Amino acid sequence: MNKTFLAFIFLLISLTNQAQTEKNKVLVCSYQFTNNSELKDWQMEGEGKSYIKNGMLILEPLHFQMLKKLMDKGKISKKNNTEEYQPYLIKAMKKKYGKYISRYYVNNTTDSDSNKNDLQFYGGSFNIWNKKFLTESSFSIEFDFKALYPTPLHMVLFSALGTNGKGIFDETFPKRNGLSTELMTGNLNNYRISYFEPQRKTANLRKAPGRKLLYEGEDIVSKNPDKTYHCEIKKINDEISYIVDGKLIFSYKDNQPLAGGYWGFRLMPCALGAYDNIKVYNYK
Repeated sequence: MNKTFLAFIFLLISLTNQAQTEKNKVLVCSYQFTNNSELKDWQMEGEGKSYIKNGMLILEPLHFQMLKKLMDKGKISKKNNTEEYQPYLIKAMKKKYGKYISRYYVNNTTDSDSNKNDLQFYGGSFNIWNKKFLTESSFSIEFDFKALYPTPLHMVLFSALGTNGKGIFDETFPKRNGLSTELMTGNLNNYRISYFEPQRKTANLRKAPGRKLLYEGEDIVSKNPDKTYHCEIKKINDEISYIVDGKLIFSYKDNQPLAGGYWGFRLMPCALGAYDNIKVYNYK
């Protein structure tokens, strides 16, 4: 049996499996953002807001306009540098929350002698979850994405459940304030893929708890900020794929895969983006 024939057989098997998978694809939900009623299915955590404009879902950090003025004037760069923007952000949030700004500080040290001087500020970001439609173990999430400002960073969150198996909005969990530590080192299981990072130039797949970096792929959506990209996150059993405009960016097999669960998006304080044509499918 020659190599050409073997290659043909393997290709045929692959195409057959793919066709069988697509045959079992079931639409769970679809959002076109034509009216405000679609926003009722979403839950905001942290310093963000969502609204519909020109038939698209706009995701905007609460302090974005302040930071944009600073970036436009050249007082801070457009590189998502926390050391640059955090002093302005802390000042604004302290004015807004007073002593309650303490909820946005986290002690990440394990040293028993650590004190409040070890606290780090993590405020200003936000998560927006779809609270109505959960995915099963094998699924795909599709959406159109367009950056509305050249600063990073955007993320898609998926397979999110409590480490105890409960839903992420279970009353036994403490209130979340959009901090990365709540997602990565807290009581939630989840994956996330970060994208639109022109300086880093990679789309990173991470897993929680533990903030484990599983894969670094090409950040294709940052190549042309003026373009609208069609993105797809596909998880079939233990394999996670990231696809942009029909091009496979990466595929990763997790030997201890998470199941299905909640999904949504996350933005850093200086990012602004438009999302549209969101569709979620389960694979039976």
